[in-house]
Amino acid sequence: MNNSIRYIFACFVACISCVDDYTDSNPPHQLDAPFLRISSDGNNQQLVSVPVNAYQNTYRSYAQYGGPVQFTVSVVDAPGLVGTVSVVPSVPDFGTVTLDDASVTALAGKDKGDFRFTFTSNPAIPDQSDRSMNLVITVSDSQLNHSGEPDAMTTIITVPTILVACVSDAVKDGIYVVTAASGNLDGGDPYTLDDLKTDGEVDEITVELATERPGLVTIDDATAGVWPVYYSGRLTPVIKLDVCGQTIKGHEGETSVGEDPGPVRDFTVDAVLNADGTITVTWSYARINGTTPDTPAKGTYTLSKQ
Repeated sequence: MNNSIRYIFACFVACISCVDDYTDSNPPHQLDAPFLRISSDGNNQQLVSVPVNAYQNTYRSYAQYGGPVQFTVSVVDAPGLVGTVSVVPSVPDFGTVTLDDASVTALAGKDKGDFRFTFTSNPAIPDQSDRSMNLVITVSDSQLNHSGEPDAMTTIITVPTILVACVSDAVKDGIYVVTAASGNLDGGDPYTLDDLKTDGEVDEITVELATERPGLVTIDDATAGVWPVYYSGRLTPVIKLDVCGQTIKGHEGETSVGEDPGPVRDFTVDAVLNADGTITVTWSYARINGTTPDTPAKGTYTLSKQ
């Protein structure tokens, strides 16, 4: 081999070595992690989304006891192709997650598509109090590094989820006018709406309903004027009401003021959302401490949105 050929061969080997060294020192950048969106369907849940950017949102979810609640996870873009997915509840005692295996299998190796999962609350939970947990959704792609080893990018979305007795938007926030009222005061003396207006020196009686979360509203006076007009020394009972379809229920203690704070009266409220949008409410109470009158105050009234 003459000197010219040796020189060319040496340069060729050196160049290859340089390329290998450069590649080892400067591996290609990883592709972006999967971008996800989440949706849900069914009357027993509500998913609230807050857009963060063109792809990813943040979420909070309300799931009604008794489920099941189905969610769809949309992989908007996975440049590294979908590899594995998982969904777990942060508090396993609250319920179970079941992946739709067919949708997961169909999505594997794709750059976009959907998979579904179902959350079912634990039927052994003793009551339907609000309970907080997270649904943790994880999607990893199937990228490899320049050596052919797994080098996945992963997206994790944590969905704060509250288990609730009811989920509904049927009751609207705002001021409601009392259009009919009747009942009795402590001891049995009757009252009417005209009595409330006359004795309260007002032209109309109103209450306010405010949504605390889907399916839970607060009424600022469960007695619709009776306590403010006839019992001004008592704290007006502000009651939280569960909205379940056309029925509305509340059960809550009135808190006293003064030297002996604590619950004094336990109010029960039952209501019906009528077809014309009005709400018919029935209320009553019993003493928690002290003696309940032989004929305690109670009543029925109708609310119309102002």
